[in-house]
Amino acid sequence: MTAKPLTVVPLDQCWNRIGVRGDRSCPELEKVTHCNNCPVFAAAGRRFLDAPSPPGYLDEWTQRLAVREEVREGDESSVLVFRLGDEWLALPVAVLVEVTRPRPLHRIPHRGGLLAGLVNIRGELHLCVRLDLILGVTVPSDSDPDLRRLVVIRRETEGWVFAADEVDQVHRVLLPDLASAAPTLARSHGKLTRGVFPHANRSIGLLDDGRLFQTLRERLR
Repeated sequence: MTAKPLTVVPLDQCWNRIGVRGDRSCPELEKVTHCNNCPVFAAAGRRFLDAPSPPGYLDEWTQRLAVREEVREGDESSVLVFRLGDEWLALPVAVLVEVTRPRPLHRIPHRGGLLAGLVNIRGELHLCVRLDLILGVTVPSDSDPDLRRLVVIRRETEGWVFAADEVDQVHRVLLPDLASAAPTLARSHGKLTRGVFPHANRSIGLLDDGRLFQTLRERLR
């Protein structure tokens, strides 16, 4: 026996004609004040929820949710967004230890350039590097000191500290959606950038933490 197709009777959306969304001529409004309180409106809502799903609806959402789960497992990354000069950059939170306010720097005799000095954070001395020089970013001398932060990063047993002119927040990024770096960005630190992603009307350069740590190790050890 072949099942007969369901016949869907169109709803009389009286709330749009004579209710609060229409001309308000419905006599029931004096009793219920608003269509949300009307049994006709409630019955229409129940009918909508009980209606059968369109053909393919469940399959479509099953596929969408399956794709989203795959993205969560391998293609999404949490990153910390920060600013050096006019450049907005990001690093994976996997290498982030903490963000703290600036501390006094202790210069190391006969060392300068890329190495800013030693900084004491929670009783532990860290090497503070000039990330702006490593990336070729120009940092103005009049940057707002209230926004500056020290960022502590670590990968396995190797740790560094660098100063950021501003730290935003942690954001989630879809790695497959990363775009190629702009020519100006690529010329300065393209080899250390995995790509760029949009955030708050800005283009954020996502740094490759593996290459960054390798560069720091080669140039500062």
